[in-house]
Amino acid sequence: MSKQDGLWFGAVGALVWGAATLFYVAFARGVIEQAFWFYALNAVLVAAATAMFFQLTARLRHLPRRRRVIAALIYAAPGILGACALAVNFAHLLPALPPQSVGRYATLVIVAYALLIAQALEKPAPKRA
Repeated sequence: MSKQDGLWFGAVGALVWGAATLFYVAFARGVIEQAFWFYALNAVLVAAATAMFFQLTARLRHLPRRRRVIAALIYAAPGILGACALAVNFAHLLPALPPQSVGRYATLVIVAYALLIAQALEKPAPKRA
């Protein structure tokens, strides 16, 4: 994978994390955290969107499947680091949200990136003749 590809994956990963975090901040108190089933549905949707943007970036960059694991790690790194920084400073940065939201937010991020990495580790299907 080239340095330019790494920069692309890192930048897109940071944008996707930022958008997902802004969505969480905007709708957590009023919508997302109202019921467990809705929170679980939101977590699945965020994980799917995260994976979709990774796959879209990989295809646009014509990245072979054998190189997608490192690309997925680069893509996930800004989100994981950003989520850690936000979790440590959650009460100061998001005082309007209840304290238990930090655990819910961290779970959302962990699920999304775990599924992304698992998808990147999946071996490609053999080509049929």
